[in-house]
Amino acid sequence: MKRSMRRLLVAPVLLPAIAAAALSCSGEPPPPPIRVREADLIVQNQTQAAWSNVEVWVNDHFRGVAPSLEAGQQLVVPLNALRAAFGQQFDRMRQPVFGVLVTARASDGTTVRLTWGKVRRR
Repeated sequence: MKRSMRRLLVAPVLLPAIAAAALSCSGEPPPPPIRVREADLIVQNQTQAAWSNVEVWVNDHFRGVAPSLEAGQQLVVPLNALRAAFGQQFDRMRQPVFGVLVTARASDGTTVRLTWGKVRRR
């Protein structure tokens, strides 16, 4: 009886570790590098190189910058932090996000360009 009780107490502790191992081996694709949530934009560096001079453009007019983004890290940008050329703030209640462009410089000198949705900016 004591042995079965011990198994019941140990099993819940092992479940998160087993679940994490199963997910890593499941072969599911990684999340997309650009995701739009309700009030945030998430940009994930899925490369092996660090990025510098990161620029995020939403709907071709609203811009945000970050000095760097390390390999494997993600940048969470509140949409209301993005500004247009004359200082207008992006208002999620007035317009949807239809396009995102992310540009950066990788540590090896190459240009990084990621797009999501409809982007007209070149």
